[in-house]
Amino acid sequence: MNSSRVLLLVDGNNLFHRAYHALPPLTDKTGENANAVFGFSNMILKAIGEVKPDYIACAFDTKAPTFRHVEFEAYKAQRVAPPPDLYPQLPKVKSVLDAFGIKYFEKAGYEADDLLASIATKVLTGSERISIVILSGDRDLLQMVDGSIKVQMPGWNLQTTTLFGSAEVREKYGLEPHQMVDYKSMTGDPSDNVPGVAGIGPKTASTLLQKYHTLEGIYKNLDEIAESTRVKLQKDKEVALAAKKLVALDTDVDMRFTIYDLRFKPDWEKVRVEYEDLGFRSIVNKLPGASDQRPEKVSESKSEKKKSDQLELI
Repeated sequence: MNSSRVLLLVDGNNLFHRAYHALPPLTDKTGENANAVFGFSNMILKAIGEVKPDYIACAFDTKAPTFRHVEFEAYKAQRVAPPPDLYPQLPKVKSVLDAFGIKYFEKAGYEADDLLASIATKVLTGSERISIVILSGDRDLLQMVDGSIKVQMPGWNLQTTTLFGSAEVREKYGLEPHQMVDYKSMTGDPSDNVPGVAGIGPKTASTLLQKYHTLEGIYKNLDEIAESTRVKLQKDKEVALAAKKLVALDTDVDMRFTIYDLRFKPDWEKVRVEYEDLGFRSIVNKLPGASDQRPEKVSESKSEKKKSDQLELI
């Protein structure tokens, strides 16, 4: 990155869920499942080591309905209820963030990625030159990628990450990052129950956008498009236009902070005590100043021990 200052933005909900589903049950000192806390912590530490941020902020969803639920009643309606041992871990994740001194944001009516998009937009309008890395596996955030913003996506096993800049988005999708909104408006997003244009897949959507640039540009030039595709686009025009409103992130959420509120200057002794209290010895051994670098696993249920022994946790 060209800037001397770097802001790391963390998609708290995405990492929390990703960690839970990637790791086997792992218990903390209290005997409660803490695999999401453990995986979240490892992803944060990995990102800190790779990005070396000067500033950090994190964002979470709330239980309140968002503006997308108001626009589209079925938004995320198909998602199953979370496992009973998932959300009891969230306060422990927030305690970890407090130990690091990382400020986190929540706002009723908005999702975490709206908050991250708004933080990034506000920061980039300031006078200080800053580069931004967003840590998230949510591809909706690729629409934010530009010369100053990149998205770092953890792999399924939490051990690898892929950094998406504009070139990487173009290579994977054949599109500019800002076109990802139009792309998903046509292809839909099953994970969020966002409908698209029936019968329009990724390849067709990308080809159309390469030629006509935007969803609106496609609909202005329907007479140039092959009949089989044109019929599909005509049939689901209102669906696609509505989907675009759901997919586009809100970059203007009212949030009160200054860049100095996000400065990252952790008290590593406080962090160490937090992880010792959780019983995460392998994480304690990775912290700055740790004298024993021998990796140890957090305790886990016997039925999962063999499986977890085979995992190379970050």
